[in-house]
Amino acid sequence: MKFSILAIAALIGFWVVGAVVEHFQKKPAKAAPSAGAGAGRPHVEESETRQPDPIEDACRVLQLARPFTSDQLRTAYRQRMSQYHPDKVSNLAPEFRDLAESKSKEINRAFDLLARFSR
Repeated sequence: MKFSILAIAALIGFWVVGAVVEHFQKKPAKAAPSAGAGAGRPHVEESETRQPDPIEDACRVLQLARPFTSDQLRTAYRQRMSQYHPDKVSNLAPEFRDLAESKSKEINRAFDLLARFSR
């Protein structure tokens, strides 16, 4: 009796483990291109065709999470500008000055965009 119960349990366990392994080994099926207008073009992922959101990019530049208040926006702007203001790196190598100038322009553009957005 005990032997038959162990044998049945082993078979059920083997079946369950096999089903789980088979489930995780399956690759998701890719959509085949239709024979219509796009038949000659390769399949392009949807995420590759979407344009980046300028608001999200501006939040990333200022390291700011949405939703935010105008006080949080000003604080984030001041913190980022304190790191990359061109006057702070004026005595460093030209590469650092150029980097600071480009980053400060990027920070200013992000702040202007988010300031207009938050009104």
